[in-house]
Amino acid sequence: MIPMTEHSPPAAAASSANVALRLPPAVWAVAVLAALSLPLWFRGEFILFLATRAGVMMLVAVGLNVLTGYAGQVSLGHGALVAIGSYTTALLMVDAHWSFWLAALAGMAAAALAGLVMALPALRLSTWYFALVTLTFAQVVTDLLVEMRGLTGGFSGVVGIPAPTIGGQPLSAAQLYVAVAACVVLAFWGTRNLVRSRLGRGMVAARDNPLAATASGISLLRIKLFAFAISAALAGLAGGFYAVQNTVITPEDFSVDFSIFFLLVIVIGGLGKLWGPVIGTLIFFLLPELLGALQSWRLMVYGVMLLVLMLFAPNGIMGMKIWRRWNIRSTDVDLDESHDVHNAPVARLTLTVCGLQKHFGGVKALNGCALTAEAGHTHALVGPNGSGKTTTLNVISGFIRSDQGNVLLGETDVSGLAPHEIARLGVGRTFQTPKLLNEMTVLDNVRLGGFVSEQATAAEIVLGLPRAHRDQRQSAAAAMTLLRFVGLAGLAHALAGDLPHGQQRLVEIARALAGRPSLLLLDEPAAGLSMDELDRLGALIEAIAAQGTTVLIVEHHLELIARVSRSVTVLDRGMVLAAGTPGEVFSNLEVERAYMGREGTGGSR
Repeated sequence: MIPMTEHSPPAAAASSANVALRLPPAVWAVAVLAALSLPLWFRGEFILFLATRAGVMMLVAVGLNVLTGYAGQVSLGHGALVAIGSYTTALLMVDAHWSFWLAALAGMAAAALAGLVMALPALRLSTWYFALVTLTFAQVVTDLLVEMRGLTGGFSGVVGIPAPTIGGQPLSAAQLYVAVAACVVLAFWGTRNLVRSRLGRGMVAARDNPLAATASGISLLRIKLFAFAISAALAGLAGGFYAVQNTVITPEDFSVDFSIFFLLVIVIGGLGKLWGPVIGTLIFFLLPELLGALQSWRLMVYGVMLLVLMLFAPNGIMGMKIWRRWNIRSTDVDLDESHDVHNAPVARLTLTVCGLQKHFGGVKALNGCALTAEAGHTHALVGPNGSGKTTTLNVISGFIRSDQGNVLLGETDVSGLAPHEIARLGVGRTFQTPKLLNEMTVLDNVRLGGFVSEQATAAEIVLGLPRAHRDQRQSAAAAMTLLRFVGLAGLAHALAGDLPHGQQRLVEIARALAGRPSLLLLDEPAAGLSMDELDRLGALIEAIAAQGTTVLIVEHHLELIARVSRSVTVLDRGMVLAAGTPGEVFSNLEVERAYMGREGTGGSR
């Protein structure tokens, strides 16, 4: 969309902070295999039992971290999902004589379906109301396991659950541990691929800044349901292993405390941190078992641990500052690769707004607003504060529904569509106050804007297939191209929340451009910019329009409007006061009275 030429001195090379912490994959593989093999070196069954049970708990925690840590949905009902997976697996093995592997797949499917049922009525609630709904779900499932005694055995549960077999031979305790450990490694690897992909960025955006997510074309409902399905499926798999390890399961195994346990694990390990579930499980599950000789001191040890964490690691162990360089890694691809954004032409579409009416109580925010922004040109929307400019942008982009009137993008009427649907039709936007993901890097903030353009499916992403890697490379390269253009390439690995206000605005513009919009809505983009940044912004807007994108800009810097705009519409109290070229509008006496107070056209406000 924009030329490769930069309008500022060459940016510094991309930060090498991440490079210093990267180890060759072979080194990681050897370290992981060495750690996982430790329980096999001990004699007796106790250590193997503990290690296997820790792996089962870790599977649940990894899935819950996807849902709560990344998607921001606090679930207190995951113990119920483990129970559903456990009972499904056990009943199919005992009553229907299925193999463990097929029964476990059925348990995963049953848990995923139950998770979606639990999620649907709760997703429209705030975080803690959602948590209460999931907690109620856990209690209901426990009660049903007791009441449906004809199927579940009631209080007696399911007994005589056989061990998994391979080739007709039952697995030994060591072999069962290896199977669980392999599933944990695969779940961790798949989660790693997921959270570093567009879906991971989408979940974090839905958690931290829903406006930024929807403006990038992300359906909040779908991304949350996806996170719930992944999390529930892993809980179901863990339930299957739990059943065959115990050989007997009862409703008492899946109490409400069981659900709360997993939330504590990921909070202690670090919410939204890849290694958080692993560290949290090792500390919260294994440590108490290994402190068996200090049984009478166990509560004191817990108290001291929690106090230390509250003081020195309020964000969990993996949320401590010493791990920050690990946690902010943006990408594993070559950021020196350039991306030619001219490859995909932008559809040239005219924006037509007809007779918009919008009332907020007794206040008429819009009263017959109408404008036409010609394809491939910049149209400015100006007026005094409170005249309805931002409301117009919100109606166009779907964040507010008008009471009357139409919005046409080309020949498509987008009136009444959800904001993420309008974004997918080629409408990008910025906001009066930058809507960035402050704990995400500048690079990944920009990559979020290209969410819709990436083609890899969820399965391809989780499995790390070639198309997913290609999407990663291309999105990172495209984002770096945009950052170089706006002069922020040297800050690619900085956290967006650490940037000054003016640079945050440029990041948001780059993110809006990443979706290659046919219509770009800019809401006071020059606010807080320095003169150099203002000049760069003007050149950027001109370049965007030159590539065929229609730009609608709300701005108080009249010098910028005069430079970049082909036409201007002036609003006053929700009505069109004047429309025409910048010269015609700014010389209009009514505009001077309403907007500039007869000070002429040289000022700004």
